[in-house]
Amino acid sequence: MSNENVLEQFRKDTASHVMEVVMDNGVYRHLRFRKPGTYCYGFDVMTWPDHLAITGDMGASVFSRLHDMLQFFRETPERHDRAGGLFINPGYWAEKLVANNGERLEFRPELFREYAKECFDEFVDSHHEEDAAKPYWSDRLWDQIEDEVLSISDDHEDLRMALNAMHEFEPNGGGGDDFRFHDAWEAASSMQQHTFHFTWRLYAIAHAVKEYDALKTQAVAA
Repeated sequence: MSNENVLEQFRKDTASHVMEVVMDNGVYRHLRFRKPGTYCYGFDVMTWPDHLAITGDMGASVFSRLHDMLQFFRETPERHDRAGGLFINPGYWAEKLVANNGERLEFRPELFREYAKECFDEFVDSHHEEDAAKPYWSDRLWDQIEDEVLSISDDHEDLRMALNAMHEFEPNGGGGDDFRFHDAWEAASSMQQHTFHFTWRLYAIAHAVKEYDALKTQAVAA
């Protein structure tokens, strides 16, 4: 699921949430977000020196980077606007993760297929001139890749199994016999995405920081 789809779902899940400031003492904070009268999709964001934790219906994560972790997750209004209302930086933020409930990354078969197709296309392009017809063996080679490699990702959600099939693949005749997936294991990260729950929690943190800052701004103006 794309970040945009997760953001859309996050907005639906939290449309009626209100923020309660349970604690606000320097970098010691406890922000609670609930729909009044229910815990459904509720979450809490807590900070203390060098740490931020989020807990709730969608799981838990703990991050560590700066003394004040709200500063770490704080983004400009312009950046939020360009991202459709809430900006997150999953790759960078995940580097500061020190504890997490459940898996952070999941294997995506469609990304595995895209990588296989890119390798195949590069190989075929290197074996014929730009204006020439495709090599006679290209369709047969792709069929073998479909049968012996891509069928693994269709039947299983195990990245290790899929990569092993890719690493061990050798054409069984008919042309293109020197084709190999030489960098399969190195490309593993490109075949994974952050899980829905982890991405949802990142949006929750971004929302919490934005709401907290808005409250502080209103207090100063008053």
